[in-house]
Amino acid sequence: MRSVFEEQVAVAQWLMHPSELGKMPKDVRFTKQFTTADGIECMIFKFKKSLLSPWLLAIASDSGIFSEQQKYNPATEIEDATKLVEFLKQYWQNKAKEQTDREEKAKGAGVFAAFALLKEATWNALEFEKAFQDEWGITLSDSESTESGTKAYSVPELGAKAILAITLVEASVPGGEAEYNAQYNYLWKDAVQVAKSHKAHLIVSVLGADTPKGGGALFAMALSSICHNENTLGIYYNNVVVQPNYIFAGAEFLKMKQFPVLSLVWIGIVQSENGISGYTTGLTNLGKDEIEIVNVRKSPNEIRDFLQNIASYVIEEDVILHDGETIGADNTQRLKIVKSAGVNVKGESLKILYQ
Repeated sequence: MRSVFEEQVAVAQWLMHPSELGKMPKDVRFTKQFTTADGIECMIFKFKKSLLSPWLLAIASDSGIFSEQQKYNPATEIEDATKLVEFLKQYWQNKAKEQTDREEKAKGAGVFAAFALLKEATWNALEFEKAFQDEWGITLSDSESTESGTKAYSVPELGAKAILAITLVEASVPGGEAEYNAQYNYLWKDAVQVAKSHKAHLIVSVLGADTPKGGGALFAMALSSICHNENTLGIYYNNVVVQPNYIFAGAEFLKMKQFPVLSLVWIGIVQSENGISGYTTGLTNLGKDEIEIVNVRKSPNEIRDFLQNIASYVIEEDVILHDGETIGADNTQRLKIVKSAGVNVKGESLKILYQ
């Protein structure tokens, strides 16, 4: 390791990063040096954000510099510092296997599907193609019809192999599935009633895009153009039925050259006597883990906004979150991530221990 002075300067510089303090700490002082049980050399530092702020803990070790901005306690400094070293070890282990994680998640990503619920059992492909052209400036004239009546469109502007497929089914979604899942849309009080009234549906799917984000963009475009048709009642996907205005709101991001997270990821909210829970559905289609917050005493709007921001962050910055890491809405928030069996979603999910 470097000298105490060199490490002290390095800690101060690390704290100045925008994702940490974002400024020079008021004071940084060395307190102790020790070696962990597995031979990692570590120096303990305490620092202050400002003159009147409490002392906070930071370390400089063979594994790197780190702080969770927790209060410095001289009685437990070695124990607390050891936990930070263990976090860094896990972080570097996660980084080492991140490419493998990405490849594994990519296997099930990039395929999008939805049912567009229709008032009547009719759909005009030429009208849809014109609506798509008018809204997005992309021509879908190179289309094919299969024996099942599916229209398959090649969209090279969004990927050489990207295919948009649309099939009219002259019947309602089987088993009352759409009506049942419509109850989970807390933003649309008439969701169940409207879903019950549908007489037919379109199967809308996207596959083969070069990237999940490219496929997602094409999917959002298609849903928006379909929803502009007055025959469309709503869209059933991500285990919920959403209203056309919800799809339009997501499409607006595309028109501003931003990724349409709102079109592709649903933020579910569940209330119980134990508190408020929130969850995402749709992130797996984009090669990410679904995210949950379970049983917290916060407002539904706060939980929804937080999850929406985190979902946008992991998609737009192409971040893979790992078990044991921390995340926050800003550089002062450190919320632990735990990966385990989903509570409100299928399979495993990342639980953010929201406070």
